[in-house]
Amino acid sequence: MQATRLRLMRQALFFLRHYNDIDHIVPVIYKWSRSGFRCTVVLISFSSIARDYRIQFIASLAGVKVLNIQNILTTADQCRFRFLSLALYGHSGRYISHSLYHLFEVFWPVRTRMQFWDKLATFLLKTAFPPDSAGVVVFDWVSQKSTLPIEFVRHVLALSRKQGHISVSLPHGDSPHYNELIRNHEFHVGPQAKYAHSDMFDYIVCPNELCAKRYRPFIDEAKIKILGSPRYNDEWLNVLHRLLPPPVTRKHQQKIYIVFFLRKKEFSLFWDEIQRVIRMVIQFENIRLIIKPHTRDYLQTPLKQILRQIQSSRLEVAQDSEHSASLIASADMIIDVATSVAFEAVKRGIPVLSADYLHAGYSAISHYIPESAMHCRDDIYHAVRSFAENPHRPFYDERHRADFIRHMLDVPDKYVLERYVGLLAGHVQTAKKLAA
Repeated sequence: MQATRLRLMRQALFFLRHYNDIDHIVPVIYKWSRSGFRCTVVLISFSSIARDYRIQFIASLAGVKVLNIQNILTTADQCRFRFLSLALYGHSGRYISHSLYHLFEVFWPVRTRMQFWDKLATFLLKTAFPPDSAGVVVFDWVSQKSTLPIEFVRHVLALSRKQGHISVSLPHGDSPHYNELIRNHEFHVGPQAKYAHSDMFDYIVCPNELCAKRYRPFIDEAKIKILGSPRYNDEWLNVLHRLLPPPVTRKHQQKIYIVFFLRKKEFSLFWDEIQRVIRMVIQFENIRLIIKPHTRDYLQTPLKQILRQIQSSRLEVAQDSEHSASLIASADMIIDVATSVAFEAVKRGIPVLSADYLHAGYSAISHYIPESAMHCRDDIYHAVRSFAENPHRPFYDERHRADFIRHMLDVPDKYVLERYVGLLAGHVQTAKKLAA
């Protein structure tokens, strides 16, 4: 009887809002279900993430209930939620003027917004947790710059805390940059205010130290848990590759496939040199170069201009619907400009050319794996030529690759998902004892 009651107490409410959340939190939901626990997953997005193959997968798992915010809310409340999210995000990101925001405050004052948040939060918590139970409420790394309103998150956490639940913020990324000034608008090294709101959670979980150090200026050290990468651990990668949609059929099977992953436009890329690298790589007869733009910045203007100037049967642009994991599964080599997608390639032993000279950052891959670091066009040329001549020649110094994996992904060992579930379930049990 007591064991049954404890199992019932180990319940969780997960919020997913876009693809980064799916990448990093779905593996934890998978392991949570495999451990015999129950959870409710709320898709709090108005995009098409409900159709994602990983969402379809967790919806089929025992003990997992997936709810779409679009099906929960009335049409009127959907419009309210979307409008409030856009207005508050626009204000925090300074995308709307002060006068326009003042007008918003007149028609939607804090008190009115709180009533709406309270109605929604109460419904979600009641749906996820039985009466008098203690569980865990999980968001991603929500920050001041997030599209999900901080007001709403704070209200959910405050209400859940009154009910005896623990709150945890799970990873949203893996920090592919080793340096700090990584975005176009950043000119000061130091604590970033957008992470100051993280103290509203009971725990912040990070995959590695590069991520954890962002939070230390704002929250107590005991709240920060470094558990490894939920996205790039062996257990999840093995599951993921059984789930991948069928790969795109490509004609030139005899060719060597090199995939070039690009970044969002908020990260500085040196497009003139990127164009030269593309021209150089496709001059090799047995190479086919596949460019994968970032999902949220598909076909940026500079890339469109490059594609108009370069017409070649050895060059293609992957469709936005083609998943990065599928491309990596069929890739022979990767050209990277500090994307975390390349971490999977390193984990699988696929050569990664970390071309830091094509952007203004310093990648974690270059830091830990010197043979991956491309400092100039010559380096890329020689690496591609050598690989084209002998694809079976070892690329990595395995000591360097192991060092990268140890510091960035399997921290401190490969049993990553067990640690995540252990943290969540352990603190659910703690909350139950405190409530008693």
